[in-house]
Amino acid sequence: MTIFRSSFVDASKLTYQFVSTSDPDTIGVEVELDGNVLLEVEMTEDGKITVYIDEDSHQAEFELNELRAVLTKCETDLNDWRNRLIEPGGIWSKE
Repeated sequence: MTIFRSSFVDASKLTYQFVSTSDPDTIGVEVELDGNVLLEVEMTEDGKITVYIDEDSHQAEFELNELRAVLTKCETDLNDWRNRLIEPGGIWSKE
């Protein structure tokens, strides 16, 4: 594996795009910098979270606490979205 060093990502320049798929049924957040997806955080109906990192990530380098903050934001946003989906009448509702 070859690792190239780069400048740390300025987290204030990140954008977040909500996405969903139906096969499998997941909700997600794409984290982008300058229009390039750096990573995607997905959640299943049962609340399992998966993080996908773009294979080249456009040489993005995160300071660990900044990456934790980004992932925490995504997790919080997805939990809020999931909670709305599992409410009675929501598409993930068991009622």
